[in-house]
Amino acid sequence: MTSSKSTKRALVSSALAIIMCVAMLIGATFAWFTDTASTAVNKIQAGNLDVKVEYAKEKMNDDGTLAGELTDWTPIDNATNVFDPNALWEPGRTEYVVFRITNNGNLALKYKLSLETLAQKPGTNKAGEEFYLADYLCASAKVNVGPGEIGSGVSTLGAFMTKLNDLGVAGVKNVLDPEYHPLTDATVNGTLLPGKTNCVPMAIWMPTSVGNEANAISPDKAATIDFGINVVATQDTVESDSFNNQYDADAPLDFEPVSTADELKAAATNGKNVQLTQDVTLTDALTFDNAVTIDLNGKTLTSSLNSNGYSLVTYADATIVNGTYKGTGTARGIAACGNLKMRNVTVDVAGQVGVACSAADRQYTIEDSTIKGGYALCNFNNNATINVSNSTLEGTTTGFYHNGSNSGLNLTVTGTKINAGNNGTDATGVYISGSTATRDAGGYQKASFTDCTVKGNAAIEVKYTDLTLNNCTVTATVPAANASYTQNNNGSTTNGFAVVSTDNATNNTMPKPEGTITINGGSYTGLIGLHSFAKIATDFPGFVDATYVINP
Repeated sequence: MTSSKSTKRALVSSALAIIMCVAMLIGATFAWFTDTASTAVNKIQAGNLDVKVEYAKEKMNDDGTLAGELTDWTPIDNATNVFDPNALWEPGRTEYVVFRITNNGNLALKYKLSLETLAQKPGTNKAGEEFYLADYLCASAKVNVGPGEIGSGVSTLGAFMTKLNDLGVAGVKNVLDPEYHPLTDATVNGTLLPGKTNCVPMAIWMPTSVGNEANAISPDKAATIDFGINVVATQDTVESDSFNNQYDADAPLDFEPVSTADELKAAATNGKNVQLTQDVTLTDALTFDNAVTIDLNGKTLTSSLNSNGYSLVTYADATIVNGTYKGTGTARGIAACGNLKMRNVTVDVAGQVGVACSAADRQYTIEDSTIKGGYALCNFNNNATINVSNSTLEGTTTGFYHNGSNSGLNLTVTGTKINAGNNGTDATGVYISGSTATRDAGGYQKASFTDCTVKGNAAIEVKYTDLTLNNCTVTATVPAANASYTQNNNGSTTNGFAVVSTDNATNNTMPKPEGTITINGGSYTGLIGLHSFAKIATDFPGFVDATYVINP
């Protein structure tokens, strides 16, 4: 008995040490066969939603036997002990808990409830072999079990108990079907409208088939396992936000919380979605080879990398949301080699490029975001479909840039501010290039701007492009009296133009701009079209400009 008490004290001390070390989600130590167990401590992550989680469990009689009934509901927080701290665990021992998840907010939500294994210490069995409890424990959970829709819209304990007690604890056991299930099976996903409730029974047990392979040779050789109950909630695609109800479609429920550079690198290597819980600084490049959602969670991810390359590269589809990506070194910012969705993100890069669309035949969507860099947003490949809405593109050199070697651009920009700094002749708000080769390969580049504000030494310059401007405010920051045109087959050619179509003529050869510029309302400060440049007719007799269609 003295040895058992000592072991208990040692395990309690160990549990307390774990509690001090693991923030927000800490575990429960189970010492099977030889000692009692403390219980899970839980984490609720709900963003800006209001989700409430409570639990009820099997009552215990005064003599320590289980009553076959459930307790009252108890709210869960980060320090709640859900599982019985005095239970003696052994083969055949099963514990049942029912969780009640309530949407107390005014937005529909989707959630994931799971049993999280946090840490393990191996034990030594009777045969002298090392073993882990996770290999011998089972768990199961199911949402809204019972007659009818148990828990759906249930607001009182009595109403719920009436239904659940019809089953009894044994009935819940039968519903859960506690055959062999790995611990990962204790995971459920659900949806809740505002004011509604789901109930999730969960069972954890050691099968009776387990023998001495999981029986510790001595109390000090007992295996332990730390786990917690994790509830993650995010907005569901019910309410219409912005243009439709799909605004929240990419919000992840499966993610790896990260607070350090090493954790972030490990998550990237293991193909995990990530959510920052602290600001993180990287000193080398970060790459994601698999599809990923990066939830910055209001935090700042900083790269201090000094390089000619990119500091963050996504090689598959990527969604980046809710925070700041900052590049303080010379490296370029984010290179998206798969489809990209970016929402509510600030990218602020000291290097040459903020965000690059870097793969052919991809879709890039930028919403409610700000991108700053030498060239803020760039496209470097063929057949890119780029949609920018309600955002800011701010480049010291160019706000939006499309490389002229690439064909098939389809650009749509709405409600966005685009600015370029005073950095010489190349400081163009929007620069979209092309050539006769890209024209022949994919037709004219296509670009549309609606309700946008664009500023630059030259505000908008395009080559071999069909451009439509709807109700935009476009300003050339170089006065028209100081306007210039200098032939260049690799970059912008103008200053002082609000809107202009150019070509790749050099050495005083005749310019032959191609494409159609359609202007539907708005305000334009600066020259429009090369034909409005006084010297053009003198320098190039017989000059014919691109097509300009200007509507009131």
